[in-house]
Amino acid sequence: MNGDHLQSGLRFQLNRVFFNVEEGPGKWLNVFILILIVTAVFASMLNTLPDVRVKYGERIDDLQMYVLYLFAVEYVLRIFSAHKAFGYVKSFNGVVDLITILPLFLGTNAHVLVRLLRAIRIIRIAVYFPVVRALFASLRGSVQVLLGVLGTIALISVTMGNLIHILEPGTFSNAFEGTWWSLVTMSTVGYGDFVPQTLVGRLIAAGLIMSGICMFAMVTAVVSVRVGRMVHNSVHCTRCNHGISPDYDFCPHCALPQDATEIPLKPEEDGFEAIR
Repeated sequence: MNGDHLQSGLRFQLNRVFFNVEEGPGKWLNVFILILIVTAVFASMLNTLPDVRVKYGERIDDLQMYVLYLFAVEYVLRIFSAHKAFGYVKSFNGVVDLITILPLFLGTNAHVLVRLLRAIRIIRIAVYFPVVRALFASLRGSVQVLLGVLGTIALISVTMGNLIHILEPGTFSNAFEGTWWSLVTMSTVGYGDFVPQTLVGRLIAAGLIMSGICMFAMVTAVVSVRVGRMVHNSVHCTRCNHGISPDYDFCPHCALPQDATEIPLKPEEDGFEAIR
């Protein structure tokens, strides 16, 4: 009985440390983890410089391993202290934490994969910032719309890429080059590695530019609307609980002054009968 109580008390304390990052020990642990991540990522980037790799390569590798061991211990403790262990494991944060420590199990094999997995640690920095989490949460409801727009862009790129290859096989030796050119043209980046030579090809390019401006503007509009709602609906009215902008002096739904310290009561609630 005492053991169960001790275990539950320990889990409660660890839960506060690992999951309550807004205050107390959890906040400082969060800062420490962020510093570790930034240090590990920066050291990994330094290790790509030839001179640094020759002089400090082994030390940087040792640092990377120590950081991985710390992250592995953190991951185990998070599973132990989570209210729902499996819920944490399958959550976005849990998946990122697991990917972070996978190089421990891969060892020195699959060197490129290990380096990619180490680079993914930078995602954890975004996870620990509430604003970034709120941004991802606000975009969650627009995933289908974004996928629809991006899917349409991909469809147009593939179609026009095949068409431009048929019309100008000398400039675009295969359909993949044509698809790459059409996507670059739609995004209005214009690398200039492929340039259509015929009048028809240039007309297609003009059409791609105009359609690309419209399609990518739709993506920008969807993101802007969702972020705007997140910013402007960050406060709830104390009476009707509608999300409103913190700049509003009055709630647009129930007209309650937002600087009021108390919600005005109706006559019936004051103990008096309403005048009819």
